[in-house]
Amino acid sequence: MTSPTRSTLKLVAIGGGTGLGTLLRGVKPYLSTESIPGLELTAIVTVTDDGRSSGRLRGEFSVLPPGDIRNCLSALADEDQIVSHLFRHRFPGGGEIGGHSLGNLIILALGQMKGDFLGGIDEARALLGIEARVFPSTLDQVHLVAKMKDRLVRGQVAIKSEFERIEQLSLSPQDANALPQAVEAIEDADLITLGPGSLFTSVIANLLVPGIRDALTRSWAKKIYICNVMTEADETDGFKAIDHLKEIYRYAPSLKIDVGLFNSAPISADMRERYAQEKAVLLDPPRDGDHSGTGAQIAALPLVSEERVVRHDPWRLSKAILDLYNGDVS
Repeated sequence: MTSPTRSTLKLVAIGGGTGLGTLLRGVKPYLSTESIPGLELTAIVTVTDDGRSSGRLRGEFSVLPPGDIRNCLSALADEDQIVSHLFRHRFPGGGEIGGHSLGNLIILALGQMKGDFLGGIDEARALLGIEARVFPSTLDQVHLVAKMKDRLVRGQVAIKSEFERIEQLSLSPQDANALPQAVEAIEDADLITLGPGSLFTSVIANLLVPGIRDALTRSWAKKIYICNVMTEADETDGFKAIDHLKEIYRYAPSLKIDVGLFNSAPISADMRERYAQEKAVLLDPPRDGDHSGTGAQIAALPLVSEERVVRHDPWRLSKAILDLYNGDVS
């Protein structure tokens, strides 16, 4: 494994738009500081979304869904710039443009001007002044397929609408090609994070791309899985924290996770009650012995933030993963 004392730290963060965006927002200040010389950041993002603005654009223009990519670009952009606010703007109303994110439309337009989706992302990065790289895990048009009870459910929105246990998740087509630049970034990384984000539709969705899964298995980087703070009624109802890590191994049995990172801080009674109405509960960190057979070190740290929702605090989370990489957390 690469020594943490090397002059350049290459971090690859893998996941979906909302959870991954939280991590990227926390890492962003380190990209312009001398505390970590030469930090190079690459985000690898799932492209299985088929809902809301992304789904509509995907259906009308036969493009990859831009929403999760846009979330990550917005998280990395300077929040004081007007163009950053434009990227986050969503049109109100129920007309043809109603519900669309302007950032999604900009990525679509830039992709059409450049002639390909990757070119559109690069132009969007330049427009926002972002140096970090953002890649889709595949350029193939892929859809999630879940086995639930005695039937197959196709599509991310349909899967999350069932509120049933996912017995098996797969990708259609199953032989989707991994983006070569994403594979190269994984193979050259010093530190790789998986999550936070929805276990199946944000994290495991990336592992279903064979080339991404194989590259992660080959990589000598230190790998940290970041577990969600709360369960999700549409994906992980009834799961314990350690079950999330075990599911990762079920879909990538040859993958070696070095650290499972879990939140140890409580949340307020008001938030517990609010989430109980959504059939979601706080995930307590694994107890001693729970992680037997996973081969991963368990790190439980206070990472939670409470505002309108319960989620990871970006600054605590980014500090935690960098401390874990440097061996500063027991």
